[in-house]
Amino acid sequence: MSTRTAVISLVCLLSFFQTAASAASNDARPTHLLVSQRKPGQTDRVTVLMEVGGEFKEGAEGKSQRTRMSGVASLMYDEKTLVADRDRLRSVRYYEKAQSSAKFKDGSHNPSLAEPRRLVGVAVDPTAVSLFALREPMTRDELEVIDILGNSLLLDRLLPEGPVAIGEAWKPADNVAAALLGLDSVTRNELQCVLKEVTNTVARVELSGSVEGPVNDTKTRIELKGKYRFDLRTKRIDWLAMLTKEDRGISRVAVGFDIAVRFQMTIVPQSTPPELADEQLAGLKVEPTPDLAELRCESPQGGWQITHDRQWYLNSNDRENGMLKLVRQGAVVCQCNIASLPQREPDKLVSLEEYQDEVRRALGDNFGQFVEAKQSIDSAKHRVLRVVVNGVVRGKSADLPICWVYYHVADEEGRQVALTFTIEQELLERFAEADRAIVGSLQLVKPADPKANRSIAAGDDSRRR
Repeated sequence: MSTRTAVISLVCLLSFFQTAASAASNDARPTHLLVSQRKPGQTDRVTVLMEVGGEFKEGAEGKSQRTRMSGVASLMYDEKTLVADRDRLRSVRYYEKAQSSAKFKDGSHNPSLAEPRRLVGVAVDPTAVSLFALREPMTRDELEVIDILGNSLLLDRLLPEGPVAIGEAWKPADNVAAALLGLDSVTRNELQCVLKEVTNTVARVELSGSVEGPVNDTKTRIELKGKYRFDLRTKRIDWLAMLTKEDRGISRVAVGFDIAVRFQMTIVPQSTPPELADEQLAGLKVEPTPDLAELRCESPQGGWQITHDRQWYLNSNDRENGMLKLVRQGAVVCQCNIASLPQREPDKLVSLEEYQDEVRRALGDNFGQFVEAKQSIDSAKHRVLRVVVNGVVRGKSADLPICWVYYHVADEEGRQVALTFTIEQELLERFAEADRAIVGSLQLVKPADPKANRSIAAGDDSRRR
């Protein structure tokens, strides 16, 4: 070997050892294990402040209209952990405060969580996160007040699965991103967490990126910048702050929006309050069963009240009437109109034959044929008329086959309500007679402000909206 070749070989060998030493030095960076020590029986005081600003988006006749809006939500609750498995978490919350306000051009909306519904169960599973009142069903508005960004029981899932060094990044799972940001699922996930600092007492993590996914029958894109803090003494996340920008499309069951949200949550361990004592929780189910997940809907002025599963969305609710839409598998399957009717003498209620005539007149040219006409008495001793009609809605280019299911329900005192379910015939299998559960839950109560006579078939909407 020549002297020149030997020198070159020596230089290469030295370069190799320097590179290896550098890599070894990097690999030798101290790592940190951020593992939650959440345990059954622990109780935390959680405080949330959320500020919103931006625009609502509404569509009518192919045009989009934007309306400025702003809002604030304030929550304070005690949360008692019941189950603390990594893939299965359960807790019970008592909300000391849960209120929000939104201001927009035509007015304001200020929902809050009523006292009878302030005891709430929370379930976090690998594929779902559920909040449900433990004593009686919430309304949709009440659920939306508390089911917001950054569920406190979910935060443990933002932690890394193994040791990490400062500067190292990891990606939250798709189902965690969806649950954290209120999406039905995730189609694109570019979120990442980065360990930025570790002191003697805390580890600080930055969370940033974007997420896309569906909500009901529309699409949403969210950009996020945030931070959270892991307390090395309690081994728990005790603070989370986020700034999100969300662009959500217009849905057939809700307005769209283009908003920015400032969110901050603090979590402080505390002793268990009386509302969450074991004797207060004895006998209560804390699993997201279908009956606990149901929501309530009622006429603001009284007259009627129903419970329904969460696939039904309230679109309007004036002084006496309500209109809901059923969303299944990303499609609007049915529209339900509920109308209060004037009270009558029990012996002067409309007959089944008279009701069929009312239905025929209400549908007009859309009427096709009666499929069913039946009278029965339900478990609440309501007299129930059920009339099913097939017909069509005439269109410029084609006719749309529709099935209408009409109900007239009256109690022993002559209080009355009319319900109309409108379903495209090709969606009947997906609809699966969802009308029966709605009507079965119906309660008739004395209206606060009775109105003058209305058509028996009031509430019909023969043209799908």
